Amino acid sequence: MELSGEKYATFDEKGRVVFPSDFKNGMGDAISGGQLAVEVDAYVKCLNIYPMEEWEKRIAGIKAKLNPDIKEHANFLDMFYRNFKIITIPENCRINIPNNILEKVKIKKEVVFVGQGSKIRLWDKETYEKHIEAMSESYENMYARLLGGAGAGGA
Repeated sequence: MELSGEKYATFDEKGRVVFPSDFKNGMGDAISGGQLAVEVDAYVKCLNIYPMEEWEKRIAGIKAKLNPDIKEHANFLDMFYRNFKIITIPENCRINIPNNILEKVKIKKEVVFVGQGSKIRLWDKETYEKHIEAMSESYENMYARLLGGAGAGGA
């Protein structure tokens, strides 16, 4: 599964937003039991949305690195577990993300869903536009620096 692209949406008056059908279709059977994991990103003000299979891999990787009997690890786990929520996708695809999760990343009304491989990032529209604008490097320069110039026209 390789999710990509941007989808703009708006939260309704009841605090729900329509999950883009392109992303739902792209996940196909990966939306196990109609559930997704929504996580507050540790680095930027956005949410990461994972199908359950990917989320379970992420949790297993984190648990493998940490020992809850070590104070620092236990403290990290306290923070980690309070920064995600499992949500259900109803038939109409209107998802409801808890307000306390939305508030942590300052999501208001206008949002952008952005595919990023096996997850989707959900941004407040204004924050997303500022994030993209603030990148100090152009896509072309990042591509060349990080991937050695290999790609569409080269290799």
